[in-house]
Amino acid sequence: MKSTAIAFAAAIVVVLLGSNAVANETRSLSDFLSDCSKNSRVCHGNLHDYLLAAKTQGFVCLPEDLPIDRAVSQELDWLRQQSSDDAALYKGNAEDAQWTAITTLWPCKKE
Repeated sequence: MKSTAIAFAAAIVVVLLGSNAVANETRSLSDFLSDCSKNSRVCHGNLHDYLLAAKTQGFVCLPEDLPIDRAVSQELDWLRQQSSDDAALYKGNAEDAQWTAITTLWPCKKE
């Protein structure tokens, strides 16, 4: 499990470095959402890459009939809604919030 987590972390770093996103550990969700309002293409690209890496590594399980672009829109809607209700999430780390969103929306069933 530890090696899987390390592989996922490495995949995220590669994705973020290749997607014009600034890999900043202290970037808040509020800053991320503000940037999304200014440049939705980059925002969606960042969310897409993060979600695809998590899906590829088996950390989230998207339904077969849910296209990834629609999942990205659902994730962004969730982030906006939850951050309006949760000040800690809004002021917290953007990557942590993304992780919370995708694992809440599409958890893999435990057998």
